[in-house]
Amino acid sequence: MKERGMMPYLQRLILHPRAGKIFLCLLASAYLVYLVAFGRFLSTSLSAPRQTVVEHPVDTNPGIVISHWTAASMRDATDADVQNSNASDLTQGSLEQSLGAQQEGQPPRNGNASYPLSTVGKVFFTNAAGQNMSCSGTAVASLNQSVVDSAGHCLYWNGDWVQNLIFCPLYDNGSTPYGCWAARDLEVPSDWIHARPNDYHHDLGMAIVSPNSQGNLTDLVGGAGWAYNQSADQPFYAYGYPAGFPFDGQTRKSCENSLGKSSPHGGGTVVSIPCNMTGGSSGGPWFIKINGNLYLNGHNDFTSFIRPGHMFSPYYDDTWYALYDKAQHT
Repeated sequence: MKERGMMPYLQRLILHPRAGKIFLCLLASAYLVYLVAFGRFLSTSLSAPRQTVVEHPVDTNPGIVISHWTAASMRDATDADVQNSNASDLTQGSLEQSLGAQQEGQPPRNGNASYPLSTVGKVFFTNAAGQNMSCSGTAVASLNQSVVDSAGHCLYWNGDWVQNLIFCPLYDNGSTPYGCWAARDLEVPSDWIHARPNDYHHDLGMAIVSPNSQGNLTDLVGGAGWAYNQSADQPFYAYGYPAGFPFDGQTRKSCENSLGKSSPHGGGTVVSIPCNMTGGSSGGPWFIKINGNLYLNGHNDFTSFIRPGHMFSPYYDDTWYALYDKAQHT
């Protein structure tokens, strides 16, 4: 009854000239308030930055970190295992990739003929239990000339950040021709911090290093060019310092011209290549060739019984670029 009586009242109100104008003004004002409030909500939602990178500033003096490592402690460092995945979703799949991008490399100032392999080296660190361990890494072309690309599990593992991290390019049997650089900051994606077990699709990491006695990192050894959101169906050139049997971690090894294959894994995508490198090679670069030049586009990361004789890398996607870009501005 009340509802049937309401309509004639509204009709009379709207049909009355002055009352109608007042009603329409009130209605317009209410709508305007709604639009403003919705616009603010939408703007806040779109502009709110997503937490994609977790940063860990290192508060140890670089000189103290460098002095922690002697030739003997480097040789005795235990290799950080290449991770073993029991995930069962390693089936070949197609990539829904964004537009690919790349950056030219930065040759060293002395014109080292081995560039870009001069950018490859060993990463040494101490884990939360106090053990000295090793991985591999790559000096990357960057605005601050100080970025090292590696695996996330070489920087953050089992709920703890590593300590005493240094990067030694061109390491060979204890020799470090340019010395080593100590990390001043460590960074990994937030979804590596919170990754589920056996999910390595964003096992990514960047170390930002302080200058050593000779200068900035990429000024001395060069910075590798990089590319992301690239096709996985192409040859890769992988390098690292495997230390697990049958290797000893003292010399750089490679798996060259190995054809890549993409697979869904965990919450994203990974790439595999035929390669027999073992623990200690984690974080070592995978390069692709573009117009004859090598570009960083992956790293040694994990193996799987589902595809024996292969090494896997996270797919270098927008998350990799966000991590890299944060590192080069740190």
